[in-house]
Amino acid sequence: MEEQFFDTSDGRIAFYDNRADGLALVMLHANSICKESFALQITAFGNTYRTIAIDLPGHGGSSDATDPRRSYSMTGYANAVSELLAGIGVTRYALLGHSLGGHITLELLARVEKSIAGAIIFGTPPIENSIEGLIAGFVPSPDMAYTGSLVITEEQVGMIARMALGKQDEGNETFLAAIWRTDGRARQYMMEDAQAGKTSDQRKVAETTAIPLLIINGADDPVVNLDYVDSLSYRNVWTGKPIRLAGTGHAVHREEAQAFNRLLAEFLETIT
Repeated sequence: MEEQFFDTSDGRIAFYDNRADGLALVMLHANSICKESFALQITAFGNTYRTIAIDLPGHGGSSDATDPRRSYSMTGYANAVSELLAGIGVTRYALLGHSLGGHITLELLARVEKSIAGAIIFGTPPIENSIEGLIAGFVPSPDMAYTGSLVITEEQVGMIARMALGKQDEGNETFLAAIWRTDGRARQYMMEDAQAGKTSDQRKVAETTAIPLLIINGADDPVVNLDYVDSLSYRNVWTGKPIRLAGTGHAVHREEAQAFNRLLAEFLETIT
């Protein structure tokens, strides 16, 4: 699929869009990763849905943010996604968010519910907007320090690929290049903003939204506190509770693509 570009107030956004008819499936990647991480979903769903995969500002083929302090936050990323979708004429869509992309999905749910037919998040604990919320939603790990680091080391690059996308991708040159390319301020400012409690109360959003919500997590996710995610009282989560896929970590969409895509297909059928 050919990479396309659209100029927004946050900078130039790179994205894939097959421009097909039908409901749009909008894909949002993890911290320091890129739209190519959804290649298996673009292939699987491109004949059925309008598949759109986006590089966030400061990531992948997108430019660095024109105003980093404004754009490099969950609310700023959500604004950039909304501006892009409006600019390319997408008014009704489902959101598919991985890790940071899932947090952006919850930000969008908090503000533009009327445009969203359904939402899928994975590797994303819905957290309260506080330090306590961050502590509750994530598993403590020194490796997680990179999520807010301005500068990363060569050793960290492979670790980030492995943690975010699985062992099968720790040497993938596309993703290693994307991690190196990421504007370090995108990590630093986003984490500072989150720690300051400037996001929406994403726990409340996930628990109360009327929009159909699918939550999938890898049973061996080293990052997410799965018991916390499962303990929340959701109003409209699909199947009645979050789903755990056995034998997978933080990137269920790549580690167990067949099972993930099957669940995604069933969910999308219910909302269309």
